Formats: sequence, C-alpha cells, structure tokens
Amino acid sequence: MFRGYDEERVPLIRRSVKRWIPSRVLICLMMFTACWTNYMCRLQMPILAVPMIKAVAGNASGGACAQQGVSRARRALSLIDPGAFLEDFILEERLKKMEQEIVHGAANIRLPRDANDPDVRPADAPISLVNGLPFNWEPGIRGQLIAAYSYGNVPGNFLGGIMALRWGPKKAILWTSIVAALVSLLSPIFAQIHWGVLLFSRIIIGFTGGVTFPACHTLVARWSPPHEKARFVWSLLGGTFGTIFTYPMVAAIAETLKWENGWYIPSLLMLVWIAFWALLAYDSPAEHPGISDEEKEYILTSQAGTVTAKKPSLKETPLKAIFTSVPFISLIFCHFGNIFLLFFYQNGMMLYLTKALGFHLTKGGVAASFPWAGRMFFGFFFSWAGDTLKHKEIISITVLRKGATVFSHFIPGIFLILVGYVGCDLVLANVFLVLALGFNGAASISNLSNNQDLSPNYAGFLYGVMNTIGCASGIVIPPLVEEIAGKYGNPIEKWQILFWIGAGVCIFCMIVFLVGGSGDIQPWNEVKSGDAEGGERK
Repeated sequence: MFRGYDEERVPLIRRSVKRWIPSRVLICLMMFTACWTNYMCRLQMPILAVPMIKAVAGNASGGACAQQGVSRARRALSLIDPGAFLEDFILEERLKKMEQEIVHGAANIRLPRDANDPDVRPADAPISLVNGLPFNWEPGIRGQLIAAYSYGNVPGNFLGGIMALRWGPKKAILWTSIVAALVSLLSPIFAQIHWGVLLFSRIIIGFTGGVTFPACHTLVARWSPPHEKARFVWSLLGGTFGTIFTYPMVAAIAETLKWENGWYIPSLLMLVWIAFWALLAYDSPAEHPGISDEEKEYILTSQAGTVTAKKPSLKETPLKAIFTSVPFISLIFCHFGNIFLLFFYQNGMMLYLTKALGFHLTKGGVAASFPWAGRMFFGFFFSWAGDTLKHKEIISITVLRKGATVFSHFIPGIFLILVGYVGCDLVLANVFLVLALGFNGAASISNLSNNQDLSPNYAGFLYGVMNTIGCASGIVIPPLVEEIAGKYGNPIEKWQILFWIGAGVCIFCMIVFLVGGSGDIQPWNEVKSGDAEGGERK
C-alpha cells in the first residue's frame, strides 16, 4: 500500500506510523490535540482562581425560585458551561463546611479580611514552588484574572492568521505553544510576585491561544481533500474535548493536591505534546518526508486548481478584494452570530440561573461537560453528513452551507428563547441548553467551513479576521446583561428580553449569510506573484 520512501532518510517512527495511519489522519489528530491543549491553557485560570484566592462563598438568593429551596437545584443536573464559572465546582465542599459552621455558630466571617489570617499566604512570604495557601486578594481580582485571557485572545486571532502566512502553521503553533506552556508553568511564581504579573501572563497566554485556530485552518486547507474537509474542520472541536477533559482533571488536582500543581502538571503535559507536534506535524503533503506517494498524489490531485504549493506572503494577500467581498462579509456576520451565541451561553446562563432564578448550583465535573460533549458529537454527525452530501453532489456547496445554518444558528436561537420561559424547571432549562449547544455543532459545516470554500489559500487569514470580530462579542455581552437585567436586580422578564436579543442576533446573522453567502471559490483565491513557478506543485 505504501511505497516510494527512502528507508535511510525517513525516521523509523515516521515509517511505523505511516504503515498504520494515513499521514492526513495523523495531521488531523494533531490538530485535534492542538485545540485540546489550547483550551487546557485557557481553562486553568477559571478553575484555579478559586483555590488560589481566599474568598467568602455565599448562596445565591433573592431569585424568583429561591423559595423552592436549594435542595431542588442540588438534586438536578446542572449542565452549565464550565468555561466562565467553574469555581462553583471547587467551592462546593467549602460551602458545605461553611453551612455547618453557621449552623453550629462557629462561622467567623471577617470583612475586611484579616491580613494576619493563618489560612492565607503572608504578603512577605518568600517565593516557593509549592505552598498551597491562597492569596488574600480582593474578590474582584478573580474576575480580572479570568477575563485577561480574552484581552490577548482577540488580537491573537488576527495576528495568528498573519503568522500562519509568514512562518507556516506548524511553526506558528509550535512557538506560541512553547510560550504558553512555559508561561503557564511559571504562573505560581508570577502570582507570588504580584497578581498584576499573573494577569499580564494570562494576556500572553490568551494571545498564543488566538494563534491556534487560524493556523489550524491553514493546515485544513493544505491537507484535506475536498470531500473530507468537513471532518478535518470537525477536528477543530478538539477545544470542546479539551473542556470536557480539562475540567475534571484540573479540578481534581486542585482538590487533592496543592493548587500550584494545577499549573505545573498540565504545563508539563503540554511540553510533552509539543515534542510530538514538532516531530509529526508538517505544513503540507509536499513537505512531509514520510507520506506515501499514493496519498500525496491523491491529496494534491484533488486540490489541483484551488490550493497552491507556494505559501502566500502577507504582501501577496489581496486585502482589498478580501475586505470588499460580499460572501466574506456575509461569513463574518454568520461567524459573529455563532460566537455571540457561544459567549451568551458561557457568560449568561449561569447568571440567569443563579441571579434571576435564585438557584445555588452544585456541579459535577462530568455533568458540567455534557453540553460540550453534545456539541462535539453532534458536530461529528454533521461533518459526516456534510462530507457525504458533498461527495455525492446531492446539493451544491452553497446550499449545504446555508442549509447548515438552520441547525447551527436558527434552532439554537429558538431553544435559547425557550429557556427564558421554563421558569423554575431547572432540568428542562438544562435540556434546552444542551440541545442549543448540541445543534450548534452544525457550525462545523456552516461558518467554520465556509472560509475553506471561499479561499483555501488564505483560509487561515480569513479565519483570523472573522474570529477576531466574532470574539469581540465577548466584550459586548457582559455590559449588555448588566444594563438590561443586572441593574434592575435580574428579574426574569428582563432576562427574557436578553434571550430574545441573543436569539435575534444569531438568527439575523444567519439571514445575512443566507442572502450574501456563497460556497464558491472566489477569484481572489489565486496567489499572484512574480514567481512564474508560484502556482506549480513542488
């Protein structure tokens, strides 16, 4: 089956892998794990901010459902996003202990907190690798540390597309991952210097995280045959799997070991992964020394006329044509609606259930991951269905992309509205949330694939631009929630307005894409260069 490689030049490990796994499948697997490690770095801070900072936990009260009791919420599965409010899981035992102390009259809550509290790290304590004591920081610092990732992630997405063009996706991911792993490894030391240093380090990690997805889209364009593209894009949902895996892993480390190990262990695992990435990832089939001639020919032949072997530079990128392209502008809208839905889900649902309804939520690591598992598995089904329809040419690519938005945008928007009208039925609300996020897995064959259709040669750059704009929705949503509902005490009727807004944005962006979107390769995809051989295969 495999032939044409030089036994002396190709390392044994690559030959062994090649015998069993096609090279493009291995690249797909490496992209999946790249997105996985990306989310692992992203979620460390939301999880570890809790054991790192001594805080007084309180029960959510005053909501519409508070009179129905905490016990009902405790009995229900709380299937809420772990990305933004993971601290509840780690606070559970502390809450139980505090409730017992209150009952026995032993609770001693001090406001402001005592600087000499033996249960916190002294301000003048020497720097140590492992101590386990929390910091005596103000509660607001936790929110700033968690938000810092987004400050770097938004520009990181834009510059990630440029870095993938300039250095190639392998190097872009390799070097930013090294930086992320090392900064994460040193985070306990940064925290002991000053919380502001830790915050700055999180901005750096956010920037490196923004590079991953545009670079992976460049790899998808160069490695995927047209009829397998949707399954390649599905591999980018490795970030979803990273959420499912990282949450219980880091939370368990934080509970059973001292919190510093929650930084050290994942960072060391990431350094091991980086070694595999450096060894196994390649920018294109033409550069892979272990790929079989048959597979290389299959990929390059299927991509003929759409993907050039020459890596386009930023100077050769047709910026004016890209930013005035109606199909690309429509895609930006579509992607913004998708990201707006995800951020609304992440940042809004917990606030609604705790502040508006008054539930105190107890979450298990596995239960908290259910919505994201649903998104990943739904995404696999939609990716398989999309590739099948594309291969059999049952419908055009344009119809496929536009039809998929019904599942990725319209249906989740409807479920989002329904959440606001189920009242105190927490189980039903969570079912609707799981379905909303699950059907959003169809984004793998709508907005997450369309940049590949429009321009395989500039797919990474396009994704960097659209994801930069899309992630800006994370900046818009918190003040929107505060303005409409928060300042009025989070009444349910105000939250119903927010749900309509969230669904409206998502559906409106879908309509824009239905009108102006396209699945056809755009004329500006061609790389124009003075090098006459620029478009030839090497």
